[in-house]
Amino acid sequence: MTVATAPKVCPRCQGSMVFEEDWYGAYGSCLMCGYVHEVGAISLDELEREFANDGRQRRRQPSHGKLRL
Repeated sequence: MTVATAPKVCPRCQGSMVFEEDWYGAYGSCLMCGYVHEVGAISLDELEREFANDGRQRRRQPSHGKLRL
């Protein structure tokens, strides 16, 4: 199950989440504790099912803020 939008309240500290978007995709980050929720990230259950069905590993997706200079 993928989540289409970032939560408005942080699941860790109940602080405010700010929605941001960059080259690598959309994400929400907490202003108080720094928790990051990547919008559209694949859940652990889906990753395990995908790995079990195919036998190959998924290609790693770049995280936000990792620019090659």
